[in-house]
This record gives sequence, structure tokens and C-alpha cells, in this order.
Amino acid sequence: MRIIPIKSNIAFIFTISIMKSLTSPRFGVMLGLTILRESWTALTQNSMSFPEVFEDYEKYHSAINTGNLSRAKLVEEWIEPNSTVLDVGVGDGIVSEYLIKNKQVKVVGLDISATACEKAKQLGIQTEVRDITNGLGLPDGTSYDYILLLEVIEHTAYPQRILIDAANHAKKGVIVSIPNSAYIKWRIQLLRGYVPRQSFTHLHFWSIKDFEIFCKETNIQILEFKTFLPRHLMPLRNLLAWQQCWYLLPKKIEV
Repeated sequence: MRIIPIKSNIAFIFTISIMKSLTSPRFGVMLGLTILRESWTALTQNSMSFPEVFEDYEKYHSAINTGNLSRAKLVEEWIEPNSTVLDVGVGDGIVSEYLIKNKQVKVVGLDISATACEKAKQLGIQTEVRDITNGLGLPDGTSYDYILLLEVIEHTAYPQRILIDAANHAKKGVIVSIPNSAYIKWRIQLLRGYVPRQSFTHLHFWSIKDFEIFCKETNIQILEFKTFLPRHLMPLRNLLAWQQCWYLLPKKIEV
């Protein structure tokens, strides 16, 4: 009997499952190949050093570009033209710039890093340096149509405070994205005995299912969920989704 090496066998099975989904126009060959490549790399890579080890967020934003247009393209359908937007964790401002150009919104950006705020200012975005550890720090009566928390709350000590505060200051919606720690790439790293090698600055690790439980326990309603998967693969989103966003219902919530 011929024994196929386990790595090759796993890669073969996963390749077949991915190739079956490539006919979906929303999924695309490139995305399927990306999932396959990342899975194979997670299974075979030798160097497992920690990424992005920095002393503080000034050095972090001096070395890292945080803009990711895939997030902007996921959330833009939720945002009405000519709205007001608070982009919390604005980073280098790439997402805000995209929304300004494509949705004609008015954006204010917050970030703990003066370096990040300066990058965003160079794109014409109004910014303010602010530590949101204990909340957004917005005055009573201040509101925005939408509050963005894209790849932010996993970096904070008390994410529930920030979500509740955002819900109390958003008129139309709070939009959140976080890494899916149950994505197949991170699962493979964990099976190999390593904590998932996401950003070294992450304090919390949620799967998609975890975040849904978190919202329920925080008394925040999820209105809609989006990710780059076709409908027939959505039941596997906790395994295959690598970038995802939630549209949360804004309502007054007791802290």
C-alpha cells in the first residue's frame, strides 16, 4: 500500500475543496489560491518568529502601513453618500480616503499615534491623537452617522467599553472588522504548537463565532455580516474567511 505524506494529502484535499468553489464569481481564482498558499505556508514554514515587535505605536506606525482597501470595499455599501464618519484607529488614512472619494463622506479620524495621524493628515483627513483605552472620549451630544472600528478593538484592553461607547454615539451604524483567529492559516499554526502569528500588538483573539457571542453578551445587535466568500461557502466562514466586517445596530446602551 502506498502511503501519501500527510502534508501532501492535506494540500491535495484542500486544493480539491477550493477548486470546486472557483466557479463562483464572488470568490475568484486569486482568492482561492491565496487561501491555499497561506495554508501551505503555515504548514511548512520554518521561521516562526513574532511579527511586528515594537516598543510603542509611534514606532509601529513609522514602520507599518495599515491601510487595506479590501476592508473599505467590504463596508462601502453600508455607508450612505454624504454621511459623517468617525474612523477610530484611522492609521495611515487609506480607508478614509477611499470612502471620501467614493462616498463623498466627511471623516474625522482618531488614533493613539501622532505618526499615524500625520500620515492621514497628508491625505487631507482631519485627525486627532487620542487614547481610546477607556472609551472614545466624545462629548455628550456628539454623534456621527457611522463609527468605524476597523482592525482596532483587538488592540485594546477593554473592547466592550469601546463598542458600547461607539453604539451610543452612532446614528446609523457601528462598523467593525477584526481578524478571524479561526481562519485556517491560524489553525494550522496552532496545530503545529504556535500561537497564531498575527500582529504582536493584538491583545484579544476572536473567531467569527466568538465575536458573535461577544456582541450578544454586550447587548449589541448584529445587522449584517460580510466577507469575501460565495454564498455556498458561508457555512464555512469560521474556517475560510480571512477578512470580514460586521454592521452593528446603534442604540443607547448602559455602560
